[in-house]
Amino acid sequence: MRVRVLLAAGLALPLLAACTASGGGRTNAPATINDLVSRPIEVRPDTPSDASASKAMDNYRKFLQLENTDPRLRAEAMRRLGDLNLESGQLERMESELGQIDLMGAEAIKLYTQLLKAYPDYPRNDEVLYQLARAYETTGQPDQALATLDRLAARVPQTPQIDEVQFRRGELLFSAKRYAEAEAAYALVIHDGVHAAFYTQSLYKHGWTLFKQGKNQESLPSFAGVLDQTLLGGNVQGRLKAPEDLARASRELVDDTLRVMSITFSYLDGPQSIGQFLASYGERPYAYLLYSRLGDLYVDKQRYQDAATTDRAFVARDALSEHAPVLAMQAIEAYRKGGFSQLVLDGKREFVERYQLGSAFWRGRQPSEYPTVVKELRTNLKDVATYYHALGQSSNHIEDYREAAKWYRATLESFPNDPDSAATSELLAETLYASHQYVDAAGEYERAAYDYPKRAASGASAYAALGAYQKAEAELTGPAKTQLHMRAVESGIKFAQAFPEHPDSGGVLTRAAEDLSDAHDLPRAIEVARLVLAHRPPVDVEKQRIAWTIIGQASFDRGLFADAESAYIKARGLADPKMRADLTNRIAAAVYEQGAAKEKAGDAAGAVDDFLRVARVAPDSKIHATAQYDAAAQLINLKQWDRAIGVLEDYRREFPNDHAADVRRKLAVAYAEAKQPAQAAVEFDRIARDDKEDRAVRREALMRAADLYGKAGNETEASAALERFVAEYPVPVSDAEEVRERLATAAVKRGDPGALHWFREIVDADARAGAQRTDRTRFLAAQAQLELAAPVRDAFRRIHLVAPLKRSLAAKRKALESALAAYKAALDYHVAEVTTAATFEMAELYRTLAKDVIGSERPSRLSKDELEQYEVLLEEQAEPFDEQAIAIHESNTARARDGLYDEWVKKSYLALAELDPGRYGKTELTQDVVTTVN
Repeated sequence: MRVRVLLAAGLALPLLAACTASGGGRTNAPATINDLVSRPIEVRPDTPSDASASKAMDNYRKFLQLENTDPRLRAEAMRRLGDLNLESGQLERMESELGQIDLMGAEAIKLYTQLLKAYPDYPRNDEVLYQLARAYETTGQPDQALATLDRLAARVPQTPQIDEVQFRRGELLFSAKRYAEAEAAYALVIHDGVHAAFYTQSLYKHGWTLFKQGKNQESLPSFAGVLDQTLLGGNVQGRLKAPEDLARASRELVDDTLRVMSITFSYLDGPQSIGQFLASYGERPYAYLLYSRLGDLYVDKQRYQDAATTDRAFVARDALSEHAPVLAMQAIEAYRKGGFSQLVLDGKREFVERYQLGSAFWRGRQPSEYPTVVKELRTNLKDVATYYHALGQSSNHIEDYREAAKWYRATLESFPNDPDSAATSELLAETLYASHQYVDAAGEYERAAYDYPKRAASGASAYAALGAYQKAEAELTGPAKTQLHMRAVESGIKFAQAFPEHPDSGGVLTRAAEDLSDAHDLPRAIEVARLVLAHRPPVDVEKQRIAWTIIGQASFDRGLFADAESAYIKARGLADPKMRADLTNRIAAAVYEQGAAKEKAGDAAGAVDDFLRVARVAPDSKIHATAQYDAAAQLINLKQWDRAIGVLEDYRREFPNDHAADVRRKLAVAYAEAKQPAQAAVEFDRIARDDKEDRAVRREALMRAADLYGKAGNETEASAALERFVAEYPVPVSDAEEVRERLATAAVKRGDPGALHWFREIVDADARAGAQRTDRTRFLAAQAQLELAAPVRDAFRRIHLVAPLKRSLAAKRKALESALAAYKAALDYHVAEVTTAATFEMAELYRTLAKDVIGSERPSRLSKDELEQYEVLLEEQAEPFDEQAIAIHESNTARARDGLYDEWVKKSYLALAELDPGRYGKTELTQDVVTTVN
């Protein structure tokens, strides 16, 4: 509807009169409310109406001159003619002076007035009244316009135009400074909700009416409602529109709203008021604008600290907001404008702490999307770092240097590709060193030297890293120090290779080779030592000597002994006389180890050659003796006994105090294997007499000496050695018993009556053996007891029965008891072969006694009869002895049934055959027994 369009255009003019145009950022905007209200308006007139409007007006006039026309049509014609007059008059006024009262407006007023009077029930009188009010206003009659609108609101409160009517009333009342009444009019529009016409404009003007009445706090919700509509589209959870993206009218409305709200907040408690308002009104995405514009206002008034405080208040409130960095930047700028240098620094530091890359602010955000923030961050990082660096240089406080280092590091982490990164890295290293963070300083010096394109200062940085490592090492101990030292070594190698022209390059490289050698990193030590030798310009002779020595030692330690020998020879050629002896020893050691390696590889002959070569290349070397000794050992392994004996005898002659005991042992073995038992026995005897030797070794050596003396035919020395063995090593009893048995056997063999001594020793030792007694010792003791019984038996046999028989028989019987006791002692050992022998001997003792009784001397002067009776008596006397002999032999032969049939059992069978031929003299019986036993 055209009337609505014109109405909107007309209503916009007073509204725009209260609005201003302002750009973004902090500019020199008006400082008072009057400035806002009186700002000039830019008007853009519509296109002038064409001739058709004039023709239509003429037609309506002609129609009204007719009589007897339809009242409804006349009313409509009068309304249309009035609208056309009002519209045409408005367009003309927009092209001329605004205060001039035009005839068309007057005609419109006249037509509307007549229409209302003539047709009070005209259905569209609400539109007529509204247009009449417009006509009064456009012709400069605001009071009549207000009265007309009041009349319309009262008579037709339900008119579709009621929101426009109330807004128009509010505008007229506001212009008349009747702010309370204007407030009520705007409130009626607002009450109808967001769909009401001029809802946003009413909010804006409603806020102004409250502000004009001094109701500052009360005005804020209305102004905030304007921002809700323009920036959030009426949805408080909606996406925020940037003010610069709005249409011009809306942008200007937002700017002026923010401006008046800023003034309001400044009248209250500043940024604290903003927080309180949002707490009650509700959080809004445009909160940053409230703080920012208040800050702008303070800057305009040169209240710089207040401005910074306001901006910082928002940052403190929502530091992760995408707008927070901008307000933080504005705070810093406010401090700068105010000349508060320390606060500027504090602001910059706070900025970099909050917004350095990697902080919480950047989660989900890309730096490329915030170039202004990134640029400010880069500037602030450098400024903060530089400030603390300078402060540290003046105060010499470690804390200041560490603070500088912190921000230099943050600069590098945030902007690694910055053109100044190399210089920043050097500055970071300097502050780390100055703050005693030597390890970190060394790493940063290395970074400055090697991680950027080579510069004039690169070499100095690389060399400074070595000094930092040295400082750091001085504060450490143990594995940590060792680990750091190796890092320093590698840094030195890198420095020497990267900057060979540096005057200390060769020295650093040489020290690195020495350190690697000390750390037993042998391949690397050799590698670096060769770098020393290949260094250009060449290093001096002493460094070359050191390098060759390192190569020799590292090769030696790696088992590359031929290489070691060669390197040591080169080093010796460069050494002074004092060092040549040491290098000669090293050469000897390398030769020796070549022999040891061949020995390990199974090349014993080659090992011997190298061992003996030591004496030729370094006869005075410390290892000469060892080499000769080992050569002898290898010759023994090769069983080259004669050659081994020669080397060992030479060794003992040249080095009598070295390995004396072992040389004796080796010579003893060599002599023995070379079939020289006499010499071998002497060496083993020496081993046995050496109280420094292990007891077990001496014991074994003594037994070997005894054996070898025996082989050499020296029985005297052999027996002496065995007797020493028994005396010195009585335990284990079993071994000592064997030696006693050997001594007894040897004595028996040579007819030495001393054999009985050893037999008694065997028996006594077994009796004392206790837990050490074994079957073998019992057997030997049983055998020895048999041997001891033999002399007693023989003594019994040597007693002849002579007259008087009674006396000699008593002696004989006493001897019998002794012999029986000796054999019974043998029986007590329960050794089968000894038991059968002792049983046989006991039976034979009785048999012998019977025979000796029968064969005893006859008394003289006996008659024949007496002699015959005497003979009978003798037989009667002898018969029990024979029976005893038979019984004992029978007990011996009975063992055959148990599977025991040795020579003594057999002898018992034979004895029984003689004693009782009728019973035991049958050949077949003996054969049956033998068959059974076998």
